[in-house]
Amino acid sequence: MTKLLQMIGEFYWQMRRSRMLGTALFVMAICHVAIQFAIIFPRELARTDQSRDVLVYWLTAKNVQKHKPIYVKRTNFGPGDPPYSIYHQKPVYLYSPSFAAVIAPLGSLTFNNFSKLWFVLNFMAFWILACAMAALSGELSLRRVLICALIAGVWPGVYYSIRYGQVTVILCALFAVGLVSKRHRLLWGIASLVKVFYIWPFIASWVDGARKTPAKVLLRDSLPAIIVIIALLCYGGIRCGWESYIIWVRDILPTLSQGTFQYNNISVSFGVLRLARIAGWNYPGGELSWLPHLWLTLAAIAAPLFTWWLMRKQPEKIKYAGIIIASAFFAPICWPYYWATLLPIGALLFRTTPTGLEEETFLQHG
Repeated sequence: MTKLLQMIGEFYWQMRRSRMLGTALFVMAICHVAIQFAIIFPRELARTDQSRDVLVYWLTAKNVQKHKPIYVKRTNFGPGDPPYSIYHQKPVYLYSPSFAAVIAPLGSLTFNNFSKLWFVLNFMAFWILACAMAALSGELSLRRVLICALIAGVWPGVYYSIRYGQVTVILCALFAVGLVSKRHRLLWGIASLVKVFYIWPFIASWVDGARKTPAKVLLRDSLPAIIVIIALLCYGGIRCGWESYIIWVRDILPTLSQGTFQYNNISVSFGVLRLARIAGWNYPGGELSWLPHLWLTLAAIAAPLFTWWLMRKQPEKIKYAGIIIASAFFAPICWPYYWATLLPIGALLFRTTPTGLEEETFLQHG
């Protein structure tokens, strides 16, 4: 694996020596910025339609402010049903009570104002992600940031996620910043309160830290992460009701763990069920039986653990970037815009050193 990464790094190093290629990339990067601010930004701010995921967050924020339940009780749901329109075609909130509590203050806004603010947050996250990618690639310069923004802009699913008001780019930015920050556990812990699969690099960093760092030092450096995460969990219980956590764990997470046969679910583990159906498995509809459900659960757990073990000798940043990819693509539901989770490891593979990645450690920080 190390030799492969070095070969990729050396190939990229040779390409960087091409002045013509570098100039062409920089010109395209500048054009990309011009298109962003002259076309995309004004057009998205002018949108008033509600056929976007941002509607779910707005309705949830309003429900929290009005002390209404944030979850709809689960029915006989199975992978044959669209996961986001399973309750009479109404938008369904599927994230944690903590996230609902954080966005609750925005519930007083009109939908148009909420969606505009949400787009601006996504837009900012896009550029934070580009800066983090530049830092991961080894050169935090304006030129490198613009080129990384160009790569992120043409990457599958990134602009789709921004346009529909999703949280994917925000979470990818949190993860990427965590790779270059001393407070990676804090950022990854926050991300895991929105998308559960971000818990795996969070756990891996804790375990690796416990192996290499004295317990007192690990606890001291991780204290900010512990305090913030506990505070967010408590805030979610206070604002949304403590029973919301019970419903989330009992009803919502099992719903997501069943996956979906929806055409754009690109989950690797769920692909096995698609193949089984082609081979003759008779799925009767409704909830999955115990065996396929067990497979999806075990695959979602085993894939990041196996990746963790497989990349145990790799630099830490590469290892954690690999874990998040396995976590996302082996989750029972993996949408095409989860391709964005590949951006951090892509940046890491193209560092400025021609021999590949140098070993860096940040385990002593939380």
